[in-house]
Amino acid sequence: MSERKLVAEELSNLFNALSHPDRIRILEELRNQERDVHSLSDSLGLSSSRVSQHLSLLKNLRMVQERRDGKHHFYSLIEKDLASWILEGVRFTASGVVESRSFDKAVKKALSVWDPK
Repeated sequence: MSERKLVAEELSNLFNALSHPDRIRILEELRNQERDVHSLSDSLGLSSSRVSQHLSLLKNLRMVQERRDGKHHFYSLIEKDLASWILEGVRFTASGVVESRSFDKAVKKALSVWDPK
């Protein structure tokens, strides 16, 4: 297999993992601190089982890591730059790739939460 094909396949796996809105939101929630399933469930308005399924996939793809403390399982990003990279993707879409006033408003609100600089 050529090197370019191998790299393209691995990038495809990464993009596929990022193709679900809940997984993007989970990764952004893990941007600055580790979190457990219940706190992620509460902050995202998702069921704990749904959050756990997404975390399992992200863990298998080596995007998040798990730390156990008794019965509690805490998750964090393995590569902190992943959340920054996602924010750059948000900024990219806001640069005119998606043309919609409601989308522009949503981007501004999301950035104020995810990147409150």
